[in-house]
Amino acid sequence: MLSNGGRLTDTADPNILVVDDDFSMLEFALAALNRLGYVAVGRSDPESALAVVKSTPSLQILLSDIRLGPVTGPDLIRQALRDRPDLKVVFMSGGFDNISFRRTDPVLDKPFRLERLQRALDSVLKHEPALPRQAPTGTERRRIIA
Repeated sequence: MLSNGGRLTDTADPNILVVDDDFSMLEFALAALNRLGYVAVGRSDPESALAVVKSTPSLQILLSDIRLGPVTGPDLIRQALRDRPDLKVVFMSGGFDNISFRRTDPVLDKPFRLERLQRALDSVLKHEPALPRQAPTGTERRRIIA
C-alpha cells in the first residue's frame, strides 16, 4: 500500500531503482532513500537495471546517474520507458556535456542533500514542477533541484 507521497508502507517491494556506476554514490543514495522511508534497490550497470525494471512492477521512480560509462543514463531511461512508460525519472549528475535527455526531468547535482532528494521525489510523484535555481534559458530546459 502506498501513502505519504509514494512511500511504501505495507510491503518490502522496492518502489525506487537507483542506478549509478560509482559505488559510494549508489550506497549514499540507497541510505538516503531508506532514511526518507522509501524502499529502494540499486544497480551499478544498465543491463541489470533493465532487468529490475522488467521484473519489479512496484517500481515508481528510476533515479539514474546521467553518466554510466558507455551507456548513458538517458539511454537507460529510454529503454526502461519502452517497457514501463509509467516510471517517473530523476537524474543525478556530477556534470555532463553533450548528452541529450528530456529536459523536463529533474536533475540532482551531486553531491546532494537529503532535503533536495526529497523535493525531487515529491515533484515527480505529485507531478508538480520543481523550483529552478535560475531561470531556464533557450529552448531546452531542465528543472534543477539541487
